[in-house]
Formats: sequence, structure tokens, C-alpha cells
Amino acid sequence: MKKIICIGECALDVVFRNSQPVGSMPGGRIVNAAAILARQGLPVVIASELAKGAVGDIIADFLSQAGVDMSSLDRFTEGLSPIIIYTTDENGITSATRYENYPDECFDIVWPRIDEGDIVVYGGYYALDARMRPRMSQLLAHASERKAILVYLPGFLPQQEPRITRVMPVILENLEYASVVIARNNDLSTIFGISDGDRCYHDHIDFYCRSLISVDPANHMISYYSGKEVTSVEIPEDICQSMMWNAGAVAGTVDALYRDDRAAERLEAPDEDFRRAVLGQAALTAEKASKSLTADWQKLH
Repeated sequence: MKKIICIGECALDVVFRNSQPVGSMPGGRIVNAAAILARQGLPVVIASELAKGAVGDIIADFLSQAGVDMSSLDRFTEGLSPIIIYTTDENGITSATRYENYPDECFDIVWPRIDEGDIVVYGGYYALDARMRPRMSQLLAHASERKAILVYLPGFLPQQEPRITRVMPVILENLEYASVVIARNNDLSTIFGISDGDRCYHDHIDFYCRSLISVDPANHMISYYSGKEVTSVEIPEDICQSMMWNAGAVAGTVDALYRDDRAAERLEAPDEDFRRAVLGQAALTAEKASKSLTADWQKLH
């Protein structure tokens, strides 16, 4: 049976308002997408690492309760899982500050079995970090050889790597492996200096990967670029303010690929029907994920 393998960092998001902590939840598009997909009854494996301790236990419980297979999740004892602090200023602009203490040895996991037709989701700084890149490269190469569908989510906080030239070769390698790229517009701007999805696709991504799904919260839009074609769907503005809408869009995209038995073939030349099916599921799942969060602090205005 096909399965979904999510390779991404496990972190805890903590939100501050008026200099006071108001709430926390497991963070990251990949981890939250894994939980969303597992709750929908799909077979999901998380390949990641967590520190033993309170923060690690919170995230492990979250994944376990969602039904995610954690057999490829390493619990390390030396170091701490990342915490990301979100703060909002008087103008409503949210900033993120990251705290982490990883051990020198990392990503010491039991690799999940990868079969043809499986979907492998990878990205963030986790897919760039020099500490773990050798193992990550081996895993991605193996997944490609096994004819899995690879979904790449580029993006990271600028404080993690202020000089993009240092990680650009790895980003390009990740793009080469990818069957589909899902990117937020601000990530495209950080990496390529271009926030416009159409221009970025043609200038930087089309050479490596035929499919770019651009998530643009500022314009309340998700767009699918392929070749000279583009298909877009609008998203309600209030949905775009939720901490879960990006993860929901990722989960919906993966869900659509998983349920289409011809997805690998259709990704070679995505037609309008395929693009609309993928975007429709992405938009629907993003809306459901956003509406599952009811607390005011879970909306980053």
C-alpha cells in the first residue's frame, strides 16, 4: 500500500502578545501536514528527531494522537528541540525568533521503506542543514531511485542562514529531486529575491521541476504553475491569517496526489483538470485546517 513519508523538523511555536505568552502549538508545515493527513486516515510516517523532555513530549503526543507512524522518529538526549517565538508589534506585524540546541550528531533514524508511488515530503531548513545533509541526500536519492513522488517545500527563517549563497547549491539539488514544489511567496523572495510566482517559476524553478504551487497569503491565492500554463484559486482572507493554513494547503496537495493513481504520470505534463483537482483539495484542506483553530492567538494578523 502506498504511504506518505514526511521529513521535517519538529518544533514548538509559542505566541506572545503584549510581551506575554498566550499559547503554544506544534509548529512547521511538514509536521502539521503529517498530522492533518493522518487524521484523514492516510498512512503517514514522520522521519525526524525530537529531544527527550517536555517540548519533545508535547510534539510526540500531538503526532501520536493524530495517528502518525513514529517508527522513524529519533528521540535524542543531548540537546533541545527548537522553540520558535512569535511576537506581534503595535502595527500587527508578526516576527519570529528561533531558539535551538541540536546535538552534533543528528538525524540518526531508521529509514522508512520507500516504494514506487509513495509520496515523500521534505523541506525547510531541515533539508539544508550541513549537519544532516549527507543523510538527507542519501534518503532523497534513494526515494528518487525507488520512483517515489517527491514534494519539496523550500523556505527557512532568514536568521537561520543570512547568506543565501551558502545554501543555494543545496536548494538547487533539492529542486532537482522534486516532482512538485510548494512554496510561500515570502520564501521565494528570501531565496530568489522574487516574490512573483510566475516570474520565479520561469526564471528559477521550471528548469528543475515542472510543477510549482505558489501559496500567496497577501493576495489570498494559491496558484499552480506548469510550463506556460497557470491555474489559480482564491482563498478567503480570514483563512490566510491562521497558523495552520499553509500546512493545510500542503496536506491538501499531498492528499490529491495520493488519491490519484496516475499522479506520477500526470505530473510530467499537468493538464487543467489535474491542476484544478490539486488546487481544489489544497484550498479545501487549508480552510478546514484553519477553521480547526478557534483561539484568537492562533491567528497571526
